[in-house]
Amino acid sequence: MTKRFFRLLHLWLGLLSGLIVVIVCLTGSLYVFKDELTAAREPWRTVTDTGAALLRPSTLCAVADRAAGDSLPSSVTLGGRTEAAQVDYFSARGATTVFVNPYTGDVLKVVRRQPGDFDFFDFILQGHRRLWLPRHIGSPLVSYAVLAFFITLLTGLVVSWPRKWTRRAVKSHFAFHRPLRAARFRFDLHNVLGFYAVIPLIALCFTGLMFGLSWFSGGVYRLVSGGKPMASYRLPLAEDTGREFASLDALHARLSSEAPRAVQFYYALPRTGTDVYRASIVHEKGSYYKQDNRFFDPYDLQELQGAGPWAGKYTEASPADKMMRMNLDIHEGRILGFWGKALMCAASLIGASLPITGFVIWWRRKRPKPTPQPLPAS
Repeated sequence: MTKRFFRLLHLWLGLLSGLIVVIVCLTGSLYVFKDELTAAREPWRTVTDTGAALLRPSTLCAVADRAAGDSLPSSVTLGGRTEAAQVDYFSARGATTVFVNPYTGDVLKVVRRQPGDFDFFDFILQGHRRLWLPRHIGSPLVSYAVLAFFITLLTGLVVSWPRKWTRRAVKSHFAFHRPLRAARFRFDLHNVLGFYAVIPLIALCFTGLMFGLSWFSGGVYRLVSGGKPMASYRLPLAEDTGREFASLDALHARLSSEAPRAVQFYYALPRTGTDVYRASIVHEKGSYYKQDNRFFDPYDLQELQGAGPWAGKYTEASPADKMMRMNLDIHEGRILGFWGKALMCAASLIGASLPITGFVIWWRRKRPKPTPQPLPAS
């Protein structure tokens, strides 16, 4: 009786969420290698390490200002010794990014984007997050479809779990049956591939729900933190003194001496008198988890305190805050490097196939079998 209930739950939740799950999994598998694909088609992001000293941020900004035709940069990104410096300008008219050689000051590329310009990876991300629908409609649809898929995976485990792990049971769950016959092959595509991918798929669903459902992430956070609620992310504000902003050069010199092994420094620059310098110091290439998010008064560079799980140094974060910081790295497989991303990509592709193979199995079983025709009288 219990297995029958789980089998029905597995079937109907899978049928209800299937189409959305296919879209979410396919778009996720396309998006996971965004960084690598972008680097391959945009060679101006890399430079040759000449061994010379890197130019100061103020010098790079002055070069970028002339190339962009703007004097108010929004952010500066300084990477490793083989990466171009990147200066961004954001306004209502659009966005401009200037890539500058950090050794020579040569402008490598100026990229201008107008509002409404098509961006392939942004298009894929919007499909992944909200099915290209308005946010208030698409986001809940995706989140609750993922929740249904999460339950479908768990019930699938319960239904397919053997009473005893014999040699035959192991072979049935981890190998395709031979000879390959159509009905059994369809079942194996669903059952065997699903068994291989179930752990990474459960991780993908769990971390996706942490993004999509505030009640889910809030409940998990309280569980890990021992009952403490998750603080909202908040930037500190500076007191507007009317004085000139302190130099970014001084702040960068200070932070680069504190973290000499950091692989990237990102600075969001103040625009108004109450804005602060926001610095993200990345300690591992490609990681969103191993980075510090720190805030500084724009006049005297005194460090200020922000709020929320992502504020402050990652080594000083609480276990619950570290869990929130790790969430995206786990979701994309970044926490295990390139092969972790490959694992999540493969799991997503299998996840996209499961609703399709499950539907085909159900549809063929429910179709009435043809009535055998009587043999003609001799």
